[in-house]
Amino acid sequence: MRFSLFCLTLVTILSGKNTLAVDLTGRFSMLGATAQAEEGDWGYQDTPGDLLSADQQSLRLMVGDSDNGKEWSAHLRTVRIHTQGFMTPDLHSSDLFRYSDLGGTLLDESDGTTSTASRYELDRLYYRHHFNDYTLTLGRHAIDWGSGRFWQPLNVFGSFSPTDLDTDYKPGIDALAMDYFPSQFSSLSGVYAFAPHDQSTLANSGAFHYRGQVGGVSEIALVAGKITGNTVVGASFESAWHEIGWRIEGLYYDLNESDQESLFWIAGMEYQFNDGTLLSAEYYDNSRGATTESELVGLYSDTLIAAGLQQQLSRHLVGIGLARDLTPLLRGSYTLLGSALDDESSSTVWSLLHQLNITYSVSNESDLLLSLLLPGGKGVTLAGEPQSEFGHIPMTFTLRLRFYF
Repeated sequence: MRFSLFCLTLVTILSGKNTLAVDLTGRFSMLGATAQAEEGDWGYQDTPGDLLSADQQSLRLMVGDSDNGKEWSAHLRTVRIHTQGFMTPDLHSSDLFRYSDLGGTLLDESDGTTSTASRYELDRLYYRHHFNDYTLTLGRHAIDWGSGRFWQPLNVFGSFSPTDLDTDYKPGIDALAMDYFPSQFSSLSGVYAFAPHDQSTLANSGAFHYRGQVGGVSEIALVAGKITGNTVVGASFESAWHEIGWRIEGLYYDLNESDQESLFWIAGMEYQFNDGTLLSAEYYDNSRGATTESELVGLYSDTLIAAGLQQQLSRHLVGIGLARDLTPLLRGSYTLLGSALDDESSSTVWSLLHQLNITYSVSNESDLLLSLLLPGGKGVTLAGEPQSEFGHIPMTFTLRLRFYF
C-alpha cells in the first residue's frame, strides 16, 4: 500500500495541479447471478438441479486531469464478491504485466463451497505527456490492440472474453509506452511492460504496433515483439465490400518454454441491415488448441490459457452475433459460440454457447442488464475433466445495475 500511495503522489506532483481541484467521478455496479447445475456441470453436487449463486458489488473512483499537454489519471477499484458453488479464475491476463500488486485483500473467507472476498486495487495510475506528434505514457494503463469482434489475436497484452458482461474498462498494465502519429490516419506504438517483480520465471514484455489506412476504406495493422518470453509477429487487414465489412487477423507465436511454433488467426465480417440490426460472424483457428476431447485436459495448465491471453481451448470455433436497438431505451443482443471436437470414436461432437442480453437505459448515467447464458455439449467426466468447450458451464442468469456519478 505504501508503494500505491507513492505512485499516486508522484503523478499528482508531475501534473502540476492541486488534487483538491480535480473532479472526482465514479461508477458503481451491483450484480447478481444464479445458475442451475446439472450432472456434468462444474459446481454440481449430489442433488440434480443444484442452484449456484453469486453477488458482486464494485466501486470505481476516478480522478485525473489534462492541461498543456500533460495528463494523469488514477482509478481506485474496490470489489466485494460472494459466491456459492461458482468457480472463479485464479489468474488474469493483467497479472502477467503488473510489476506490483498495488492492492490488497480486505476479506477472504471460504468453507469449500461458499466464499466471500473483498479487495481493493489501483487499476489505473499513469502520467502522459503529449508532444507535437507523439505521446509518452508511464504507469498503469490499458493497452488495447486488435480488430476482431469476438477474438483479437493482436491484443497480445490481454483481451475481453466474447461473453464478458463488463467491458467498460480494460485492466491496466504496468508499462512504458510511446505513441507516434506520422499522419492523421496512422500510428506507431511501442510498449515495454513489466513482469511481476516476485516471479522470476516471467520475463518483461515488449512489442511494437503499427496501424495505418490503405486506400479509402481499408486499414492494416502490424505487431511484433516478445510477450512473456515468447516471440510474436502478427498482422491484420480490414476492408469493406458492398457494405459488408470484413477482416482477417493473425498472430504467429514462437513459444520459449516448449520450443514450439503456433498460429492464431481469425476471419470475420459484419453487416448492418436497414432496420439497424447488426450481424457479426467470425471464425477462429488456433493451432495450439484441441481437436479431440482427450486433448482438452492438458490445456488448462498452459500459461497463456490459464491467464486468459487465449480464452478458448478448442482449435476451431465460430462466433455469430446479432445486436439491435429495440426501442430508444432498450437494446438486445444475441451471441452464439460453437466448437467441434472429435470423440473417442472419431465422431464430430458440437458444443454450443448461447448468450442473450437485454439492456435497459434507466437514465443517462445508469442502465439495467439482464443476461441469460445457455451452454450445450458434453459435461465433465466422473473425474471432473471437461469433454467439450462449453458443456461443463451451467445455465446462468445474471442481473446487473450500474450507474455513473
